[in-house]
Amino acid sequence: MQKLSLICVDPEPLPSYGEVMKEVESLMRLLYESLDVGATVCRKYYDENCDGENPEAHLREMIVRDQAKRYLAKNGLRATELKERRLRLATEPLISLLIHYKGFALRVLKAKRGIPPGCGLSRRRKEFYSQVSVRYVGDDGKPAGSDTNLLVLWDFAPSFGIGRVWLACPEVAGARSQDVVLAWQELIPSPVIQEARSQEALSEAAQIDVIAEQEIEDLLLGTDTARSSPDEKVGLLPQKTSSHPITSATSAAELEEGADDRQSNKASA
Repeated sequence: MQKLSLICVDPEPLPSYGEVMKEVESLMRLLYESLDVGATVCRKYYDENCDGENPEAHLREMIVRDQAKRYLAKNGLRATELKERRLRLATEPLISLLIHYKGFALRVLKAKRGIPPGCGLSRRRKEFYSQVSVRYVGDDGKPAGSDTNLLVLWDFAPSFGIGRVWLACPEVAGARSQDVVLAWQELIPSPVIQEARSQEALSEAAQIDVIAEQEIEDLLLGTDTARSSPDEKVGLLPQKTSSHPITSATSAAELEEGADDRQSNKASA
């Protein structure tokens, strides 16, 4: 009787954060911007329609998600809404956004303090967290599947703007948040802050270039700025007025001698 042996195939290792960001960096910027747009609309809605009351649970998340989806569509990206029918978690909305991009499937989820939501009884979410390939129809009309599943987690700031956004790679599913295992999770910096820092760095670099050019010019002209006094270098301090001003009795010859002495001092320096 022939015996059958089972061959265990090790799963492919999950990509690192650095490897993922090389592919999705531009997408993450767009996602961050879409969430910011959604939060702005959400804040405006409550300011204008709710008489200063605090935003209701779930509704604010739905507004952000809806506006983010519209923003992504305007920028040429298709986001699919997934409704979890058997999720049964009373602490979060039952709809998430799903995006396919360069072999990655990304779920955009509200996550308090960056803690990924549990799967509850949702089979679809369990499979996603466990890295089961997500099947879809590509733009060419052919079926395809994700190579890696990722989580884009976001949370509100105290002012109900977007506080933080994380990119995470799930590894093991769990019914509760504390049961979920992530391969890694990294905080994504705000594009607005990144742009401000980039402009600041460019400004500092420009100032350094100006100083370097000035120093080169001084060297070419033979100006010894290192030995000059602060008054001579900057020229900002007022000069003391002599108690014995030069009178008209000073001869032209004396002035010329003083000029010659100064020229000889420069030459010797």
